[in-house]
Amino acid sequence: MRCSSNWKEALRHFDDERMRNRIVRFSQYADLGIEDIEKTGDRVISRHNQYGENGEVVRSVAFPFLANESEGTVKYFSLAFPIIDALDHGKRLIVDGFDSKMHPNLTGRVISLFNSRETNPHGAQLVLTAHDSNLLSSGEFRRDQVWFTQKDRLGASELFSLAEYKVRGNAAFEKNYLHGKYGATPVLGDMQNIFLKEE
Repeated sequence: MRCSSNWKEALRHFDDERMRNRIVRFSQYADLGIEDIEKTGDRVISRHNQYGENGEVVRSVAFPFLANESEGTVKYFSLAFPIIDALDHGKRLIVDGFDSKMHPNLTGRVISLFNSRETNPHGAQLVLTAHDSNLLSSGEFRRDQVWFTQKDRLGASELFSLAEYKVRGNAAFEKNYLHGKYGATPVLGDMQNIFLKEE
């Protein structure tokens, strides 16, 4: 697996024990099954509990993080420090493909951290791209926070806001989007044709 710059940044801050504890807690809250994360040199180890027949913890098992954790878990771990840092210091965090490899409930929960005055008292901003239309029905966004891109026939992209449409704040944004009301949906060809026998 290729290591992202976010992964390298997380490792760099893992030497700070206080930040390491916050990143571990951030990972535990995501229900990843990880009890602890440790760094030895440039190697990251995750610890998981192993349970007996009656549900009791019988031992802790260590795994090399990159080799054994899912891509979604690695991505979430890699984003933990940038998210914490942005919220702590009121920074802007830009994430392309934010929803890829992570559960929709998890992405929604992270977005809610940026929309809450309690967890975001310094006005940090999360700018993300996503393809998960469920985010439109999550209730996490105002219309002016949602932007679409639409390619024209020459391949040029146009960027426009949901706020440009005269729709109620409680409209079914996801349903309307999937039905093409706002544009920005792919024009799909008839894929079945490549599976049909030629006459």
